[in-house]
Amino acid sequence: MLTLALVSHLVFAAAPGVLTIDVKPDGVEVKVDGKKVGTSGKNLVMKLKAGKHVVRLSHKGDAHEEEVSLKAGEKKTYQWEFEGPKAGSPPTDETASPE
Repeated sequence: MLTLALVSHLVFAAAPGVLTIDVKPDGVEVKVDGKKVGTSGKNLVMKLKAGKHVVRLSHKGDAHEEEVSLKAGEKKTYQWEFEGPKAGSPPTDETASPE
């Protein structure tokens, strides 16, 4: 019985983790560990070795980079949203002089 438990533990420990990347808006370039894995528009799902991974997002001259830790067999979702002016908002002009 001990052998079965040990074998099960070793198999689980070697199992990759699953990272789902959910980024908004559409068209964001997504890189994991320096390699392009796709663009946002739908969730990107990938199997990765357990450990630390760097997620880098680039969109219209803006970028965000973050380290994500993943355990063996773990399923994790990484979410990020680039913020910008909201649709329909009037533009702001901080240099306008008072009336």
